[in-house]
Amino acid sequence: MRAFLVILLYLAASAAAMHAARQGSARAAFAETAWYLALAALAAHAAWLVTVVQPGGIGTLSLADSASSMGFAIGLGGLLALFSPRFRGIAAVVLGLAALLAAGTGSMAETPVVAPGGWPFSVHVVLAMGAAGMFAIAAVLVLMLSAQDQALRAHQPARWLAALPPVESLERALFTVLATGMVSLTVAILMGLLFVTDLFAQHLVHKVVLALVAWLIFAVLLVGRWRRGWRGRTARRYTLAGFALLAIAYFGSKFVLEVLLGQHWG
Repeated sequence: MRAFLVILLYLAASAAAMHAARQGSARAAFAETAWYLALAALAAHAAWLVTVVQPGGIGTLSLADSASSMGFAIGLGGLLALFSPRFRGIAAVVLGLAALLAAGTGSMAETPVVAPGGWPFSVHVVLAMGAAGMFAIAAVLVLMLSAQDQALRAHQPARWLAALPPVESLERALFTVLATGMVSLTVAILMGLLFVTDLFAQHLVHKVVLALVAWLIFAVLLVGRWRRGWRGRTARRYTLAGFALLAIAYFGSKFVLEVLLGQHWG
C-alpha cells in the first residue's frame, strides 16, 4: 500500500507540474497543486525509507533501497524546481524519475553484514546519495538541453519546447546543480576516508577509483566553465561522463559485489 501511495503521489505531482508548465502558469509554488502533491510524496517516501532503514541501520541498505534514497534526493530537487514557473516542465520529469526509483523500495534483501558504523559512515551515505541525486538531475537537464538544441537546429520547434525554459536558463541551472552536487560529493568522499582502513580488504578499490575519476571530471568541467566559459556540447559530454562513472562507482559496484558475488563492503 505504501508503494502505491508514494508512486501515485509522485506521478500526480508530475502530471500537475506538467499541466502548470503547459498552461504557462506564473503562480507562486504555494498556489500550485503540484507543490503540495510533491511535498506529500516526499513525506510518504521518507516515512517508507525510515521503516526500511531502521531494522539494520543505513549500512544495510540494499541496492534497490539505495536507488530509492537517491530518488528521494531527486524528488526534493523536483520540489524546489516548482518554485520557478519556468522550470515546472523540468520538475515534472524529475518527479517522474523519483517515482521510478522509489518503486523498488524494500524489494531486495538487506546487506547481510553491516558496513562500518558510526556517524561518519551515515553522513557519508546520505551525502553520497544526495550528490548522486543532484548529478542525476544534472543528467536530466543535459538530456533536455540536447533535445532542445536538436529541435532548434532542425527549425522544427515542437510544442513541448514551450514547457521548457530558454537554453541559457537551463545551462545556468545545470551548473548550479553541478556545483551543489560537487560540494556534497567532496564532503562525502572526505567523510568516507574516516572509515577506510584497507581498500582491498573492504572491497572499495573500484568504488573509490571511479568516484575520484568522476569527481575529477566534474571539477574540470566547473573550472572550464569558470575560466573558459564552457557550455553546450562540451558541458553536456562532461556531465554525462561524470554521472555515468559515479553511477557505476556506487550502483554498478554494489550490484556486482552484493548481488552477483554475495559479498559486502566493509
